[in-house]
Amino acid sequence: MMVMRHEMEDPVLLSPSQLVSSSRLSKNLGAYLNEVRKRPIFVTREQEVEAVLLNLDDYRELLGEEQKMEELYLAVLALRRLAENAKTPENLIEIDEVLKRFGITREELAEEPGDEMES
Repeated sequence: MMVMRHEMEDPVLLSPSQLVSSSRLSKNLGAYLNEVRKRPIFVTREQEVEAVLLNLDDYRELLGEEQKMEELYLAVLALRRLAENAKTPENLIEIDEVLKRFGITREELAEEPGDEMES
C-alpha cells in the first residue's frame, strides 16, 4: 500500500493497482470507467497523484457527508453563539428581526421541507 500525504497530514491509502497515469487513462478510459465502479482510481502525472476518479454514487455520498458536516458546524456555531449571548441577553436579536433580515415569514418557517415544491 502506498501512502500519500496532503497538507492536512491525513494519509490516503491506496494500492498500486489503483494508480493510473493520465496518458494511460486517456487511452483506456472505458476500461477505467468500468473499474471505478469497484473502487476509486488515482490519476498520476509526473509520478504525482493529481486527481481521483470516483463513481457517481460515491461522489454523491461524499457530497451528502460534506453537507452533514456543514450543518453540524453551523449547529455548533449557533449553540456557541447562544451560550455566549445567554451571558448578555441584551445582545440577543428577536426572531422576527432575523426573519425580516432574511425575507422569511413565520409561515414559511413553519412549512415542512419539500412543501414549497408541491405548489
